[in-house]
Amino acid sequence: MPRSRSLAALFLLTTGLLAGCFPAAPSPSTQPPPTLTPQPFPSVTPTPFLPAEETATLSPTPSPLPTATPTPLPTPTFTPTLEPPSPVPATAEPFPSTPSERTQYTLYASLDYAGHRLGVGEVIRYRNQTGVPLQSLALAVEPNRWPGGFSLYFLAVNDQPTTDFSLDGNRLEVRLAEPLDPGGAVTLVIQYMLSLPQTSSAHIYGYNYLQANLVDWYPFIVPYDPAQGWLLHPPAGVGEHLVYDAADFEVTLEVSDPALVIAASAPSDLPGGYHYRLENARAFVFSASPAYRVSVTTAGPVTIASYYFSGEAAAGEAILSHAARAVTTYSARFGPYPHASLSLVEALHPDGMEYSGLVFLNRDFYRQYDGSVVNNLVSIGVHETAHQWWYERVGNDQALEPWLDEALAVYAEEIYYEDNYPGWVNAWWAFRVNAFDPRGWVDADIYTAGSFRAYTDAVYLRGARFLQALRQRVGDEAFFAFLQDYAAQMSGRRATAADFFRILRQHSSAEISDLLSAYFRSIR
Repeated sequence: MPRSRSLAALFLLTTGLLAGCFPAAPSPSTQPPPTLTPQPFPSVTPTPFLPAEETATLSPTPSPLPTATPTPLPTPTFTPTLEPPSPVPATAEPFPSTPSERTQYTLYASLDYAGHRLGVGEVIRYRNQTGVPLQSLALAVEPNRWPGGFSLYFLAVNDQPTTDFSLDGNRLEVRLAEPLDPGGAVTLVIQYMLSLPQTSSAHIYGYNYLQANLVDWYPFIVPYDPAQGWLLHPPAGVGEHLVYDAADFEVTLEVSDPALVIAASAPSDLPGGYHYRLENARAFVFSASPAYRVSVTTAGPVTIASYYFSGEAAAGEAILSHAARAVTTYSARFGPYPHASLSLVEALHPDGMEYSGLVFLNRDFYRQYDGSVVNNLVSIGVHETAHQWWYERVGNDQALEPWLDEALAVYAEEIYYEDNYPGWVNAWWAFRVNAFDPRGWVDADIYTAGSFRAYTDAVYLRGARFLQALRQRVGDEAFFAFLQDYAAQMSGRRATAADFFRILRQHSSAEISDLLSAYFRSIR
C-alpha cells in the first residue's frame, strides 16, 4: 500500500531541505571463584579482542553534549554541497503504510566521502507493543556523542512538525501530544546531518584514511521494558552499551565518489545503485572505501562477501572460506542463518565487531595471518560470524547481560573447530582461553567488570568454560537440542538469563546448582 500523500509531501520537503543543510564539518565486590588450572601455550594471543596493552592510547572519548534547546529548530543557511537524497526507486516496493509488529526504518542518505559527512532523511514507523501507554519515545542517537557530530534540522510526529523534544548526549526523547496506547502506531520524520569523527581504538564509527564506517548512524527507538523503562544505557569503558529491538530497514544511499565500494548489512537490489532491504534485523550498517577488494562465495542459500585491502588477498580469501564453513556449521547446530547475506570487512579497528549481516575484523589479523588454523583471523572471524545467531537472531541486553551473546559466541568457536578441525580443539582452548587463566563472574556487566582484560576474562572466557561444563553435565543431545530451541523460541526477541535457564530446564533436569555457584554471582 502506498504511503499517505501528507507524509510523502512532508518527507519530500525535509529531504529537499537537506540539500541546503550541510554545516562545516565541525569490580565485582566479591572474591572471584576459583578457576581451572590453565594449560600452557607457547604463543599467547593478545586478544580477545583488544591488544594486551591495557594502557594503549585511545582517541578522545566522546563526552556527553549539553541538553539541546528544544525551540526553535535552526533555520538552515548553509550552501549546499551535496545533492539531496533520492526517493526510493519506483521499482522498489515500499513498506506498507500500516506499521508491522516490528519498527520500520526508511532512510535516504547522501554520503560525502571526502568531506566525512552524511545527510539523512529518515521515516520511523513504530507500533507500541509494550503493554502500557507511552507518553514519549526514547531514541538512541550515537553520533551526538561527538561534539558537532549530529545536527538536527527537522522533526515531525504524525505529519506535524514538533519542537517538543530533548536531546541530551546520545538520548533523544520525543514527547507525544497524546499518549500512545498499546497497539497504537506513530510515525516520525527526522532530517539531520552527520559529521563523522575519526575512528580509533575506542570506536569503529567514523572515518580513517582507508574507509568510512557507518554504524549506529541513525536515531532508533530503543526497547522499552515496563519494569525498567527505556533501555538506553550510558557508554562504559568496556563492552557494548546499546540494546536493540528487531526491526525492518529500507535504505537508499547516494555517494559522492563513484569509485567507492560499499559493504553493507544486505546486498543492494538496485543495479548500478544502492538500495537495500533488511528485515527482522537489529541494525543496518555499511562501510565505504575506494580501496576494497571483494571476494564472494556461498554457503547454501547464504551469499558471503569478503572486503579486504590490497596486499591481504590471501587472508581475505581465507576468512571467506572459514566464514562459509562457520555459517554451515552454525546453521546445523543452532538453526537457520537469519539473513540472505554476510559481509566480512577488514577494518582499522583493534578487534572484531558484529552487526546485522556484517562483521568487522582488525587489519592486523589479516596482516598476521600465517595460513594456520588457530589464529586471530580465523578464531575471531568465526566468533563474529556466530554473533549472527547470538546478538542478531537472539538479542539481549549487551550492557547488563553481555554473557548471553559473548560467551555463546566464544563457545561457538569451540564448536567450529570441533566440527571442522577436531585435531585442533585442544590448541584452540590453549590459545583462546586457558593461556589467560581467566577469572571473574560470568554475569558481570560492563559497568562492574573492571578493566577490559578482567571483563573479557570473566564474560567471554569463563563464559565459554561454563558452557563447556554445562554441556558435559547435561550431555550433548540435550545441550544442542537446548541451543536449537533457545534460538527458535527467542528469535527476533530480547532474551534474558531467565529465558536461557528456563529453556535449558525444558531439555534437562540435571543438577547444575554447583556450576551456577562457581560461575555466576547472582544466578542460582
